[in-house]
Amino acid sequence: MVVAIAQEFTPFLVSAPGKLILFGEHAVVYGKTAIAGSVDMRAYALVTPRSDNTTRLVLPDINVDMQFSKLPRLNPSDLSHPCEVENHIGSINVPEGPGRMAVLTFVYLFGCLLAPRPLGFTVCVRSLLPVGAGLGSSASFNVALATALLQLSGQLRDDGQSTRDRRLINQWAFAGEQVAHGTPSGIDNSVATYGGFLAYTKGQSPQNLDSSSALRVLITNTNVPKSTKALVAGVRLLRDKHPQVVDGVLDTIHNVSISAISLFESQGEDVEDKLQDIIRLNHGMLSTLGVSHLSLERIREITAMHNMASKLTGAGGGGCALTLVPSTASDETVENVKLMLAEEGFKCYQTTVGGAGVVVTHGVGSQSIVEWIRSMLDRKLSLAPSAANEGTGYDGVVSAFSILPDAAIAKLAP
Repeated sequence: MVVAIAQEFTPFLVSAPGKLILFGEHAVVYGKTAIAGSVDMRAYALVTPRSDNTTRLVLPDINVDMQFSKLPRLNPSDLSHPCEVENHIGSINVPEGPGRMAVLTFVYLFGCLLAPRPLGFTVCVRSLLPVGAGLGSSASFNVALATALLQLSGQLRDDGQSTRDRRLINQWAFAGEQVAHGTPSGIDNSVATYGGFLAYTKGQSPQNLDSSSALRVLITNTNVPKSTKALVAGVRLLRDKHPQVVDGVLDTIHNVSISAISLFESQGEDVEDKLQDIIRLNHGMLSTLGVSHLSLERIREITAMHNMASKLTGAGGGGCALTLVPSTASDETVENVKLMLAEEGFKCYQTTVGGAGVVVTHGVGSQSIVEWIRSMLDRKLSLAPSAANEGTGYDGVVSAFSILPDAAIAKLAP
């Protein structure tokens, strides 16, 4: 259903988390179970009204700033697949480069959810997730964008928090993922929508795990480029050569995931110790399949010196490693580990896994979202608050949001 939004609305912010595969990489391709969790490194979409009847998309992290005077109405049934949107956008000049898929996704979701309607809003998206690191940056963007447009259209009844709203958000975010990736599994957008921990088996609906505790983790980017396609193909070749052996390894990885489900739902006193054990076991199995890397093994060595268990996350071959930080670890210990990893040339992020999913925010404390952005600009950059008032309407606020340091943006996390 296409709906016209009201001409006036109050600026709001949407944030959606990234995702981390905890258990089950590669085995999930063969129908085994994988466990994923929301990682509290998020995409943030600021939505502000305009008075000049244009729609503006601003993606400061990838240097995209586009204004549209008219966007085509799209009927999903007219496309055999969302990725065909490029054939239905008329004269819109979509840029080449890293912003191309983001713009096409925006055009698709806008065309399905809002067009035709009186134009007049800006959406500015900042992301604190590294791109191409297997942390679900695309899905986080798509969930934030779909939520923003659904909120504008009046289709969300409870700011995206009800079961009905979440289902609608997930549906359209998945369509956005299809624009970008063709045939995504759906787990990334599900995690970014619902948050927490999910169990996923190919061909089945994701299962929300009943866990009230988020985990403290380090995510370490090896900065080693990897090809997911090549790594998946390598495992398949090994399985073709040694089917009984490799199937046994895949079954063990599946059993690790099943054990993780029991641990998350049991909330026993020894959960943390057992999670450390199965993290080591899962990595060992993945290493047996040939998808580890010297950089990942070095991370495991460093963290093991401080009684922390690490494993690759995602496809492996470089990319990122996940380290579970025990609740008993002091801040000093964590900082020492981060320093040692940095000295090896790795980029380390301290965050939590299993937190909130997508959230719509209208203010921070007693401040509106606009007041908060202006105050943070003044505080972080020593600029007068009036600097965020320059431009037409809220353009100054959008400019301020575009240049706020990551540490300031992260304060908006739920």
